[in-house]
Amino acid sequence: MTTAIDERIKSLYENEKLSVAEISSEEGFSPIAVKAKLMQVSSIYRKDCSNESLQNDELNFSDAELKEVNQIIMDTARAAETADGAIDWRTRLTAALYIRDDKKGRKEIKSVLQNNQFNILSLNEKLSEIGERTKKMKELVEV
Repeated sequence: MTTAIDERIKSLYENEKLSVAEISSEEGFSPIAVKAKLMQVSSIYRKDCSNESLQNDELNFSDAELKEVNQIIMDTARAAETADGAIDWRTRLTAALYIRDDKKGRKEIKSVLQNNQFNILSLNEKLSEIGERTKKMKELVEV
């Protein structure tokens, strides 16, 4: 269920073409809260984020490296053993669950946020509280 604030943020991004920083400044929300809400309500924002990550590909695996890593995970899921040669069910299960969750898209933050409802007002308030507490802690450390 989207709220009027959700629709406003979505409209500012999609229709008015405002950046996250501009929306954050105009609406008085943390940039993190705006990004989280846009990830949830705007397919255009999610698409823009995907395009950005494809362009900044220097930290990702090459296709050959990805195939190799996937094969290692699959081999672990099929044949993990303990030091004494017994089947290591815990490691096999962990690898198998990782493979399944990755295939289903559960490892992607956008799918986690997209399917999770949250109130941007409370998120923004919590982020402000964290900022204030961090500031107080830094002041205490400096004294």
